[in-house]
Amino acid sequence: MNKTYRWARRAVWGTLFVVCTIGCNPLTTIAFLTHKDTKVAAEFPLTYKEGPKKDKEEIVVALFVSQGTGQSYEFAGADSALANEIIKRLPEMVKETKQKQKLTVLTMAQVNKFKMKNPNWKLMHPVERGKQLGADFVLVIDLEKMSLFQPGSQNSFYEGRADATVDMYDVEDGPGDPKNTYSQGFAYPKTGFRDASTKPVSAFRREFIEKLALEICERHVEHHPSSGIADSH
Repeated sequence: MNKTYRWARRAVWGTLFVVCTIGCNPLTTIAFLTHKDTKVAAEFPLTYKEGPKKDKEEIVVALFVSQGTGQSYEFAGADSALANEIIKRLPEMVKETKQKQKLTVLTMAQVNKFKMKNPNWKLMHPVERGKQLGADFVLVIDLEKMSLFQPGSQNSFYEGRADATVDMYDVEDGPGDPKNTYSQGFAYPKTGFRDASTKPVSAFRREFIEKLALEICERHVEHHPSSGIADSH
């Protein structure tokens, strides 16, 4: 047997053994190893495939996140946390997949400065907000029905839930209905529930926000398929 082939085969099986010993699904791991270069197209892409902006080097996105009233105290500041995670994630994912157009998401500081200068910003159409901020696209995200614990468990089990409504506006289209709109029903972990004694509430909340941000980002930019590894523990 060719020595190079034997070495390559041992490397693959060695990697598989290491991953399996930390509790991951072998089939998921094999898929991750063999399809790592596969890309999944965005359902609602933040890009221009045609028109005068198709050769634009940088796409700028403005993000507005809010949460409904009556949320549990564990979710205080969840809107800001989600916004910051999306602001970080979107450009990273674009860079990872080597997309043609650079993507920049305005920072919370930039958006908050705009809000301070425009106390009635909520009455403004999202497209008008985007124009004043110099954005190409605006994402408006509303969070509802957020919870961390399994109902009736007296906070003994984590079972995160949330409903997110996302409106995507193309500033070039002018004021009007969103270019795209969808509801993102979210559950974490997807495999059921977890014993709340395994980690602090703050740690689970952080994971919850990170996973929700990732799912929203994947709707808007081309990305590598999820390995499923992180959610299997």
